[in-house]
Amino acid sequence: MADNKLWFSLYTHKEYKSKEPPFVDISHVKGVKELEQNYEVILKELEQYLEKNSLVIHFNKTMVEKAQTWKVQGLGAWGWKNYAKRIYFPKTMALFNAVPNVTNISFNLLEPQSKIKPHQGDTNAVIRCHLGLKIPAEAPVCAIKVKDEMKGWQAGKVIAFIDAYTHEAWNLTDETRIILLFDIMKPEFIKQKSKICATVRTSMTIQILGNYFPKIYTTDRKKFKIILYPLVVFHQITTPLRNFYRSIKYR
Repeated sequence: MADNKLWFSLYTHKEYKSKEPPFVDISHVKGVKELEQNYEVILKELEQYLEKNSLVIHFNKTMVEKAQTWKVQGLGAWGWKNYAKRIYFPKTMALFNAVPNVTNISFNLLEPQSKIKPHQGDTNAVIRCHLGLKIPAEAPVCAIKVKDEMKGWQAGKVIAFIDAYTHEAWNLTDETRIILLFDIMKPEFIKQKSKICATVRTSMTIQILGNYFPKIYTTDRKKFKIILYPLVVFHQITTPLRNFYRSIKYR
């Protein structure tokens, strides 16, 4: 049973609890099967992009055991549409145009012999999905663990999970692991999409600050919620304006 109450890690240090299973079957969601069937097309666009470009270090540097081992390229994140990068991935974006309520799309690379530490996602409003693109080994050598359940990725297959639960991932091979990450908003929260995206973008800002001021992670969030709320409103107002002007620039 899904929870109808919104939860954000931005406002609490308490562990997210729910009756939802760690992993979710989303094979029925429109467009997911087509993503799986065209994973080689998606991987080819990424490989062509990497011939002249590089992925960037994940913005939260505290989440990995070894520095600079988690690299990403976002095509859209919580309301922000990355038009400058989407032009390199026309076939990938065409496939995503058929998937409803996607809030986040990014390529994720995990270097050899690397681990992403246990952490909770930003909100319970989404189902996080991983499409395997380049998977060097099966579980348990290369895998993700959500709560107490572990799964390995497969090339051309999507695994989906509740991102709000504590989860971790690792690649203990000598090759890179590459997935395409995307989030699908749960139906019960779609009407609150603007608020949810703005809150998560605020959370991302706090995490970036946490790279330099680690104590921010242990500070009682209630003490500075009065500061966080205006940031959420700021993102709600400015995100549509940003997207409009960027769309004109890269039209």
